[in-house]
This record gives sequence, structure tokens and C-alpha cells, in this order.
Amino acid sequence: MDILHKILNGTLYYLNCNFLADIQYKRESPDTIILFFSGEAPEEFPQKFFLMPEGRKYDYRAFIFTLTEEFHICCAPEEDKEYYTARAVTKDIPEERKNFRVYATIQASLLPEGQTREKYVNIKDIGTGGFQFVSKQKFQPGTMVSAIIPSLKEPVNITACIQKQRPVRGKGLYGYGCQFINLQPRAEMLIRNYVFQTEVLQAKAKKEIEEYAP
Repeated sequence: MDILHKILNGTLYYLNCNFLADIQYKRESPDTIILFFSGEAPEEFPQKFFLMPEGRKYDYRAFIFTLTEEFHICCAPEEDKEYYTARAVTKDIPEERKNFRVYATIQASLLPEGQTREKYVNIKDIGTGGFQFVSKQKFQPGTMVSAIIPSLKEPVNITACIQKQRPVRGKGLYGYGCQFINLQPRAEMLIRNYVFQTEVLQAKAKKEIEEYAP
């Protein structure tokens, strides 16, 4: 059996979003992966970490995984090579499916609670549960923010809580996941329609690329 069949590439980060390691991994199930290091795993490997799958520059999604076993040596006879490997699981993927999001490129301004100056950010994905943004400025998790989201059928006023800092591709940027607070029915409907229409367009574009790829 080829243990390295359908191997994927990604990047691991500590929970403080500092770089941990480049990684190869294999999906065992929707929420379980097997990590592979061609050399020894980093010393004092954290039990919890972010995995950002290899992707396009605009894809900032990362998932928190938890190790379920210690690293151990695994042989790949077809390569006559040894790997250090361990399994890890995540709860982020079921949660993402529950609150479906789409990639976006939306410039917005956030007003943190207790401040008078707006902060300009780029929303990179959005759904009815919340959104993720990137910024050159740092924010404090737990901060409540108000914002007007343009680019929908009509501007939407929202209140959200910054939940957690998340890793991003590229230097000088910070990523944060936000959860909507008391989202009004009208705003939810507009966001839901935007998500549905965007998902249809992105799926169509992906299909066309695959059909015409050499």
C-alpha cells in the first residue's frame, strides 16, 4: 500500500500565528489528517496548531488541529525512506460547513468599540456566521467592532466580535476571524444571497478552468 498516495502540502503555525514548519499531509477523513515529516519533527511540537493548506494567494483559510498521538517512524517501502508521522483532528471543518463561507475581496472599515477612528481592512471570506479579514494593523481578540459592508446589493451595517488571530500568507499582514453579533434579518438575507451568488460564480469559474486546462 502506498502510504504517500494523495499527499498534500501545507504550512503549520503555532496558535500565536508564528511559523512552525512546512508540512506534507494526507486526509484520512474530513476531519482527520496524517502529518509526514521527511526528517524529525520539530522539538517540543505543540499539541494544537494551525494548518494552512497550500493554495492561492487570496486563500487565507487555516484550521486548528489537535494531535491525537505521538510522532512515530513510518516506512515508505516504495521510496525506501522513513517518515515521522502522527494523526491530528479538527473541529473547524464541520463548523465551516455549518456556517458556509465564500472567498471575497471586500474593502471595509471597522470601528472598534471605544474608539473614534475607523480601521480599513480587507475581508477575505464571508458567510452568515461571520467573516475573516486581513489588515496591516493589529487588533485585540475579544474586541467588538461595528462596520458597514459594501459590495452587497445594498450596504450592510453589522456588529461583530473579533474571535481569534489567524495566520496569513505574506509578511506585514495580520488575519482575524470575526463572529457576527445579533445579525439583523435584513442583513442576514443580503449576506446569504451574496454568499449563494458568489459560490455559484466561483464554482462556474473553477469548472471552466478545469475544462480548458491542458
